[in-house]
Amino acid sequence: MNNLTTNCPICDGEINLPPDLEESEIITCDECKNRVVVSSIAGSKVILEEAPEIEEDWGE
Repeated sequence: MNNLTTNCPICDGEINLPPDLEESEIITCDECKNRVVVSSIAGSKVILEEAPEIEEDWGE
């Protein structure tokens, strides 16, 4: 994959994707600074979703 881009599911801004992108990887949108997760990769089509909130488990 070279020079792939997709749109942020939160702000619709364009996100440049790294060439070694993998499913379940979390990336940050350059425009809105929100974290998004790679839901699926099908050829040159990449689907992103809003990443879940980080929760502390306090050792549980």
